Amino acid sequence: MSPRLWAIATVVTGVATLGISIAFGMLPAVQAAGACFQRGAVIQFEFARNLSDLIAIFGEPQSACRPLVVTAMDGANQLDVWLFIPTYTLFCICAALFLAGADWRRPLVIVAIGAAFMAAGADYLETITLLTLTQTLDAPASLLQYSQLGAWSKFALLAAHAVFCAGICYVSEKKRYTLGAVLMLPPFGLAGAAYDHVTLSTVMSAGFAVAWVALLVSAIVSVARAKGAPA
Repeated sequence: MSPRLWAIATVVTGVATLGISIAFGMLPAVQAAGACFQRGAVIQFEFARNLSDLIAIFGEPQSACRPLVVTAMDGANQLDVWLFIPTYTLFCICAALFLAGADWRRPLVIVAIGAAFMAAGADYLETITLLTLTQTLDAPASLLQYSQLGAWSKFALLAAHAVFCAGICYVSEKKRYTLGAVLMLPPFGLAGAAYDHVTLSTVMSAGFAVAWVALLVSAIVSVARAKGAPA
């Protein structure tokens, strides 16, 4: 495809990714859970290390909140499996090719696409494990090890993807210095979450959100400027 078509594909997949992100909070099960479903509960579940972490997220075994939070969490993770993971993976791939002017043979593009695919694989490991974990919250056994492995691998690979895309911004014929700088935010957010996953995980999420929105805006601007040009 031409550079313009990759820009259009980035816009389409980016808008879809943003829409699904918003849809998580609008799920009926999440709405029904109300105050029981704490802000940041999904990412805290991804990083949960022990039974105490699970109780902090879901409540005590006999609490009224637990079944509501389990249903809400399962609904969010089902949406993740079927829509969010494949959509954001396509967005990451399209974005790398858009930034590179459709030249998929460049090393930074190849490693960026590879990181996106591997991040999706890690996310599936994490999310499928979490769907199993909600059925055995009082005896998580080794499941938490797998969910943590998937979660940390996913975020590390997505941060790497952002860095590779930043590199493309700096070495391409058309330089995008500001976008490249914004794309360097995810690694810093990841480092913060690694230091304190309870307090700083939201900072990490914000870093990814800003970087991905910046990519989307850049693609929208590129499409608008190229309007009328042959595909």
